[in-house]
Amino acid sequence: MNNIFILSFLFIMIASLLMDRKVLKHQKGSVKVAYGLITFVTSVLFFTKYLHIPIPMPSRFFIHTVSPWFSHLTGI
Repeated sequence: MNNIFILSFLFIMIASLLMDRKVLKHQKGSVKVAYGLITFVTSVLFFTKYLHIPIPMPSRFFIHTVSPWFSHLTGI
C-alpha cells in the first residue's frame, strides 16, 4: 500500500466515523464498544503501516513454519 491510499482511506474512515456518530448515540453499549474497537484496531494497523512498522501476520507464520513442516511430513 502506498501512502496516498493509506491517507485517503484514513480520511474516509474518519468521515464515516463522524457521520455514524449520530446513529451511535442510540445504539446499545455493546455495539458502541464493538464499533470503537474495530475503529481503534483499524487506525492502529494503518498507522503502523504508514510508519513502515512490520505487522505480524498469521499467513507469514503458516508459510514459514507450518508449510515446510507439513511438506516434510508428507514427503513432498
